[in-house]
Amino acid sequence: MLGILFLLLVPTISAENTDFGTFRQHRCIDVVQTCSNCTYVNFSSILYPNGTQAVGQVTTNKTGTKYNYTFCRTSELGVYTVTGYGDLDGVVETFEYYFEVTPDGFSGTLGFYALILVFSAGVIILGLTKRDAPITIIGSFGLYFVGLFVLFFGIDGMKDTVYTQSFAIMILFLAAYISIRSAYELITNAD
Repeated sequence: MLGILFLLLVPTISAENTDFGTFRQHRCIDVVQTCSNCTYVNFSSILYPNGTQAVGQVTTNKTGTKYNYTFCRTSELGVYTVTGYGDLDGVVETFEYYFEVTPDGFSGTLGFYALILVFSAGVIILGLTKRDAPITIIGSFGLYFVGLFVLFFGIDGMKDTVYTQSFAIMILFLAAYISIRSAYELITNAD
């Protein structure tokens, strides 16, 4: 019991949160470590999601109590691992934390896509059952939105851009078909 209490009271350098956050692919990230009683903090490595080393031994820039390194090698999607060390009160301590890189910089957007798709499908089905072309066209706008969003930002958790782009193009073609067909029927039946 005394050993556990001792471990809790011993000061260490650590990221306040082991999850540093989620960032957008192909953008630079300021990797920061805070230590008020350190004369230096260095990063030992930053690892790609597949475990290979992106950056080795890095000296940081100090601003007040924050030690910063700008990391720009964010082409891979997934969770990156940051390890480092510093001299907290003259004793070398280590730290480790993680950050995630996604196509759009958001995590958990799959539910957003599903919500918009379900809502759009509901509006389209409502328009088709009521034989109301303007409502069907309005429902297709949601498909356009999702298709463009997926085309530009990808799908969270899906690493292959070929799949995400082909999925986006299929949604855009479906939206185009529904809206053009509905507009055609609106025009030809408007005698």
